[in-house]
Order: sequence, then C-alpha cells, then structure tokens
Amino acid sequence: MVVKSLVEYPNPLLREVSRKVDIFDSDLQVLINNLIDTMLAEDSMGLAAPQIGELKRVFVLNKKRIAGDKSQKSQQTDILCIVNPEISFQENPIDSSEGCLSFPGRRETVKRFSNIKIQALNRENQSFMLSVDGMLSILIQHEIDHLNGILLIDRK
Repeated sequence: MVVKSLVEYPNPLLREVSRKVDIFDSDLQVLINNLIDTMLAEDSMGLAAPQIGELKRVFVLNKKRIAGDKSQKSQQTDILCIVNPEISFQENPIDSSEGCLSFPGRRETVKRFSNIKIQALNRENQSFMLSVDGMLSILIQHEIDHLNGILLIDRK
C-alpha cells in the first residue's frame, strides 16, 4: 500500500529516535511492504520508516535505482530491506550532494563517509553484514540518520 502522505520537515516526528525492532510479525511485514510501495511510487532510492510516520529502525533501498537503471520497473529482488542497522566501520570522509523526500525540491551538501560496514537484520530476522562504498554507502548513512532523528540539514 502506498502511503499517500510522506512526513515532511518541519514535522517533529522526523527528530525522534526510532525504536529497535524486536518482533518480526505481520505488522512489520506490512510496514516494510508500505515502505517499498511508497519508495517505488516516489521513484526514490531509499525510504526510512519515520518518513511514513513509523518510529521503527527499518528502511528500504532500491538497488536498481541506486545503480542508475531506469530502463524497467524495479522488482522485489531489487529491494534491500535493512532492520536495526549499526555502523561498525567508516572511513574516507567526503562531501555528498543529497536530496530527501522529507525536503521536497531541496538539495544539501553533507558530510558522509565513502566506505562503511554495517551489521543489520533482514525482514526475516536474519543477521547480515554489509561492506559498501560509493552511493550505497551514502544512502545507508542517510537512512540511518533518519532512524536517529538526524536530518540532512544537520550534516552541513
């Protein structure tokens, strides 16, 4: 289900720290499906739960869109779901030009790291580790910031 109303700044909900996900039930699966549907409808690279009004530590990324492929509609296999992420390593600070669905039409240059490692869970409560660089690294950091109540305007 596509969420019709994205949470936009200055809504105070965007400043709240999201709660860790402890229960992987049907409600969580509905939330994840809503995140995916809304992200795809907005043609976005990523979307965090607080952006649709849910203070849970979960976000989704569209790997196909991140790679710049707009040739065909994204499929379920193009989606990366990340629950309870923790950054365990980061290096190579960079400046990143970013946009955000919570700030329509606005771009900011923010401080990020070009290489990170994260530990997280998938939607089936299975643990995994990712070591990423480039655009995927930047997007993961952006979405984790949303889970921590940090906005792109805070990283200038």
